[in-house]
Parts: sequence; C-alpha cells; structure tokens
Amino acid sequence: MAYAAVFALIGLLIFALLLHFSVAAMILPFAGGFLLVGPAVLAGFFGLRRALVAGRRPGAQDVFQAFRQAPRGLVVVSLVCVLLLLIWLTDAATVYSFMIGGAGQDALLPPGTFRFHFFTSLMGAVLALIVFCVSAFSVPLLFDRRATLVGAVAASVRAVFTNIPALLVWALILALGVMATILCPPLLVVSLPCLAFASDLLYLEIFPPEGGLLQTDPQQER
Repeated sequence: MAYAAVFALIGLLIFALLLHFSVAAMILPFAGGFLLVGPAVLAGFFGLRRALVAGRRPGAQDVFQAFRQAPRGLVVVSLVCVLLLLIWLTDAATVYSFMIGGAGQDALLPPGTFRFHFFTSLMGAVLALIVFCVSAFSVPLLFDRRATLVGAVAASVRAVFTNIPALLVWALILALGVMATILCPPLLVVSLPCLAFASDLLYLEIFPPEGGLLQTDPQQER
C-alpha cells in the first residue's frame, strides 16, 4: 500500500496542476494514460509478492531490488509503455485544442467536453488493448527471467488470443478498476496492490513454473 501511495500522490499532483491551469477536461485522458504505463511499475509489486511467498517481510528494499535487477527486456517493455503514454497524451492534447481550445479556460466542463472524451476514449482503448496484449504476460515472464524479450512478447500475445473471452473480461476489469479509482487517487492505495497481485496469480495460472508448482521465488526455482 505504501508503494501504491507513491502513484496516488503523483495522481493528486497531476490533477491539481490540471485544475490550476483550467484544463480539467484533460483529467480523464491523464487518468486513462495510467493504463498504458501501468506495466512499467508492476516489477515493484512482483518483488513485494515474491518476498512474501518466500516467507520474508516485504519492504521498500524489495521494490528497489526488483527494479535494480530487472532484465533489459523488461526495461525495453517499460520504455515502450512510456513512449505510448507520451503519444497518447500528445494526441489527446491535440484533440483538446481542436474541440475545446480556449473555451476550456472559462468553465469546469466547457462545450465539447463529452465529445472530446468520447473520441479520446476510443483512441485510448486501442492503445490500451495493444499494451495489454504485449505486456500482460511478458512483464512477469521477463521479471522471472523465464523468456527473452521476443519470446516473452510472443508468448503474451499468443496467450491473450488463445484465451480471448476470459482475458478480455480481465482487461475490462483492469481498465474499470484503474479508471474508477484513479479519478479518486487515494483509492489507488487499495486497488493497485489487489490488481497487481491478481495479475501475478493469473500469470502463474497460465504459465505455471516447471513441475506445476506455484513457486514464485526465482531463487528457489533456480
């Protein structure tokens, strides 16, 4: 929860800045942007859960160690997520300038806000689906060093398309869970750990370790 609180504070700061500069309509695109960059922060949650499964008391050192020991493939996936986030925010800002523009300075919900949210949500949904297919299982596979970058991404995409109905439902749960709570950032303190640990358990269900044991400590696996 303390690790999740970091992102809750960042969310509060971003929303406060958007309100200060009278661009409140951009709050929803920024909130949806977390769906794109979310996989980049999963390593910290995985490190905490691995420590718990290994019988240790999770702490900040497990978060730092998870990122410090992250393989280069995981860094590449994270950078791709950040790049897509920047593309998304740039596109959303461009659409904002055309649909709302200066009108956004005079009202909390200026004319064109709902139309702006509709079109940007469609764009965001496409990017979020791409990120989900690529990163849903590649991030934990790379974190546990069970695959190379290309192999992990291919396995993730294959797993999603092999289990389309179930994983589309899971993607929808992730999207609704994150969007519903990030609009009130303090709720991320609860939702992020729950969704991150549930994602880890789903990964272990679809890609069980050798021997079929749900062993999640990489040191013990080796």
